[in-house]
Amino acid sequence: MMRGLLKAFATLLLALTSTAVLWAQPEAVDLGLDVKWATCNLGADTPEASGEFYAWGEIATKDDYTRDGYLLFADAVTKYRERFILNRQLDAEDDVVQQRLGGGWRMPTFAETNALVQECDWAWTEQNGVPGYKVTSRKNGNSIFLPAAGYKEGGELLFAGSAGRYWTATRHPYHWQCAMDLFFSDSFHYAYFYGRYRGYPIRPVCE
Repeated sequence: MMRGLLKAFATLLLALTSTAVLWAQPEAVDLGLDVKWATCNLGADTPEASGEFYAWGEIATKDDYTRDGYLLFADAVTKYRERFILNRQLDAEDDVVQQRLGGGWRMPTFAETNALVQECDWAWTEQNGVPGYKVTSRKNGNSIFLPAAGYKEGGELLFAGSAGRYWTATRHPYHWQCAMDLFFSDSFHYAYFYGRYRGYPIRPVCE
């Protein structure tokens, strides 16, 4: 009970202290899909930079990404716990891209991420010495670079340089403790899911 109250207080404190000035708008790339994709990860200045890492639905970075420290698993928090619900997206207040960038930018949905996987050509490469994928539109030839930034669990950065995991705004329809993500290494790339408490980079989209 006490742990739940403390987490609820932490959630409220985070909401009150995280309404920072909006960040600079990134460049948008038209890949011929339903949305345009940013050239850089959230919090990054270049396409190959990792940017910042966030747990799903949290709007601040932290040093330790654990189940016990995940604000949306607090006993007093009931959002995103519905079972067997399709297409459950993050509310705007929990979408860190909307909170940080504004201007119509947001986290991509699972469907939009899956379209990126299915409707573009993916080539494993390096950009300025950073491994990742060049993702090229089959419709207009435009491209973006997604660095293999890894992800954070506990206080560790895992698989940087060999794999990438990027959050979508979509919760898993059955496993409420998971959210849908983009998962890749040099030998595969697909939309998948994982536990929401882990820290991932995010690639913003806009209409």
